[in-house]
Amino acid sequence: MEKCNINSEKIDLISRFFKSVDFDCYYRLEITDPQLEALKRIRLKCNENCFYKFIIAASLVAYRLKTNGETYWNNLSGFDIDPTDPYKSVEMFLIKNRELARNAKLKRLSSLKDSDEMLTSGLEDYKRDLGKLYEMLLGIYGASYQKTVSFACKMFHYGLIAEGIHGTVPKKIPIPLDNRILKVSKSLGLINGQKNTVCALKVWEKVSEKSGIDQLHLDVFVWRKMYSVFVR
Repeated sequence: MEKCNINSEKIDLISRFFKSVDFDCYYRLEITDPQLEALKRIRLKCNENCFYKFIIAASLVAYRLKTNGETYWNNLSGFDIDPTDPYKSVEMFLIKNRELARNAKLKRLSSLKDSDEMLTSGLEDYKRDLGKLYEMLLGIYGASYQKTVSFACKMFHYGLIAEGIHGTVPKKIPIPLDNRILKVSKSLGLINGQKNTVCALKVWEKVSEKSGIDQLHLDVFVWRKMYSVFVR
């Protein structure tokens, strides 16, 4: 395993920056996110049970996308959704849109659908505690970390906001570490050399600890503000 070459001084610097940002700024970035607007349109097509399951299912297959995340959710919001079977709806979206890695994604959907009873019985608990949702999804896929599991928690949180609920996000949920976050991590000098996933996860965990900002809100800020400034 590659040894992590982490820049502690840069971590301290960026942590102080995030700590100095008024939390209302993070909130405004959330409520103006095009992905949240897409969820509001999806909610009009779904009952509550379907809505949250659809969010989780679509999030868990949101990798190797042909478009950016904003366009992905916009396309989902314009798709016909069967309120009686959110898993089938996501499956049909993958097939009709000829999404990449389709077979692997369909397998992930099948595993989620097999756990539908557990998801249904725990849905109210997950609304109160995103950490329970995170642990449940990791259990389904037998992993210690998956980017899409963290992302599913982020989008579930957005779903709550679409319903007028703005709950607490646990600090234990890791950042959804996609290529955009990795590129920012390298551009900021937080990790040196090869863009190593394990090292980057450690970096953002430390930034969260030092700044007091949970990693999902850090993700929103990096995605919507920092990427365009430091990478593009």
